[in-house]
Amino acid sequence: MKRQIFFLSGAVGLSCALALSAHAQTHASKEKTADAATAAAHGATKAEPTIVATAATATPSLLTSDAPGARVPGTENGYPDVNPVFALKSGRMICGSRRVQMDVKIEGANDQAVLLTWNRKNYILKRKPTSTGAYHFDDAKAGFVLIQIPTKSMLFDKKNMTRLADDCVPSP
Repeated sequence: MKRQIFFLSGAVGLSCALALSAHAQTHASKEKTADAATAAAHGATKAEPTIVATAATATPSLLTSDAPGARVPGTENGYPDVNPVFALKSGRMICGSRRVQMDVKIEGANDQAVLLTWNRKNYILKRKPTSTGAYHFDDAKAGFVLIQIPTKSMLFDKKNMTRLADDCVPSP
């Protein structure tokens, strides 16, 4: 199972790198065409050489300027933290076709921690930064991970690698 996850994450990373490289080449060719059109409009007879960007220079916004190759602090994968654009859903949740109940309560004045009630036990889950814009709450001791996207919430057990609740929506 772990090999499959590592393989899939490697394949996703490779496809992102290839897409980024293709995007950089497309962007560079558009700049070259724009430079040629500008030179022609101004009556220039000799075009200056254009430097074509490579994939290595296409991602400077994700790297700090202090040290080459250093990642921006934020998430574990090195990408900046993206704040969700939707409100955190809290209260009584009804999960899946079995209609399992789960309670989510925001702790404090902000959404940095939630109180999760699952199987009549309470757990404090702390928010972790994400690069996707989803809410990610984690309790390392209990092994619970709560993920919220705009359409649903999901509860995972990291210790047993299982999904405890899926398709959780606020109770009407």
